[in-house]
Amino acid sequence: MSTKQNNKHNGIFCDHGPKAWQTHSQGRLKNQRLVVKDVFAIKGELNSAGNPSWFNTATPAKHTASAVTKLMDAGCNFISFTHTDELAYSLEGNNIHYGAAQNPKLLGHACGGSSMGSAAAVAANLADIGLGTDTGGSIRIPASYCGLFGIRPSHDVIAKDALIPLAPEFDTIGWFTQDAELLSEVGDTLLPQQAIQPVTTLVICEPLFELVEPSLQAPLNQLLARAKPHFSQHKDFVLPTKTLLSELADTFRILQGRAIAKTHRDWLEQSEQTLQFAPAIAARFNMALALTAKEEQEARQIQTQWQTIIAKNLNSNACLFLPSSPTTAPKLGADTSALRMQIMTLTAIAGLSRSAQVHLPLANLENGHPYGFSLMMSHGNDKSLLACVKYLAAQF
Repeated sequence: MSTKQNNKHNGIFCDHGPKAWQTHSQGRLKNQRLVVKDVFAIKGELNSAGNPSWFNTATPAKHTASAVTKLMDAGCNFISFTHTDELAYSLEGNNIHYGAAQNPKLLGHACGGSSMGSAAAVAANLADIGLGTDTGGSIRIPASYCGLFGIRPSHDVIAKDALIPLAPEFDTIGWFTQDAELLSEVGDTLLPQQAIQPVTTLVICEPLFELVEPSLQAPLNQLLARAKPHFSQHKDFVLPTKTLLSELADTFRILQGRAIAKTHRDWLEQSEQTLQFAPAIAARFNMALALTAKEEQEARQIQTQWQTIIAKNLNSNACLFLPSSPTTAPKLGADTSALRMQIMTLTAIAGLSRSAQVHLPLANLENGHPYGFSLMMSHGNDKSLLACVKYLAAQF
């Protein structure tokens, strides 16, 4: 079986895996077209995780990931596996083996990664639900670039069985949709029972606005002004020191890298002679393998500080308004090496605190680029957040 990409939707659909597969004709998600990032196992099938070496040494899966099973049991129609950046270790949305997924909402621009194929398929209306993963932003960034609703749930609220990991400590299972109502319906299928609380307080951290490019600061403030009237209380998120923001990206880089090294070291070292990665991803794996226990220990201290700050500012009735990404979608092939750390400064907040975050694609920029903002809630408040998002989206 070959993973060579021959179909016309380059960088989106995998050639391997089921096509037009349905197990139940009834259910909450009856006939919703589902695409699935090529890291979820389906019994009897192979995964590539975005890398031919992984695919060529893989064996057919013995079990189907429970997240996929739940969606299929709810009536989804499985369209295809979708491409991912190699082992999901990128935010770019480009795979040297299978192509780059062009942004359907902004031609000539990237759709972001690593859940690139799932995002592109939904944005192009080739699917209704795009199942993906988010470790360091792999749902939130494509959602922002492609004008989609996208959720990164709280850590470990959705079982990650039969899933090819990147950094298990931070890996989450998320999804894309074109509208907030379907986003919530998928949550009803995948998320555990949770009490839904009214979200009455909007928390605002003004220094976060300084992390986006200047041309986006005014639109973000306009979005904030439109959101405020729908919350009875507004609260400032006060940082003990501004240096904490500057430490976010590196803290996450180190902790994610250490988790990746623990997970994939044997495979990376055993396969060193045969592996072919994009240069930036190869450099990232080498960096991860070289990180030390001392670096991890120091990063843990900063993570603990962030968890304390989030716990102090957020609760079951409060959500944080924050930018999802510092820019709109870059052009295909653009050098995004510097942008990666800027992105991670924003995305690390949820990652380090194990929080739930949803991107809302509600901006209306003059240049037509998709953009929006995120709402974030503390761990375990996923359904309250989805209910809040559904309500707020209907008001815009």
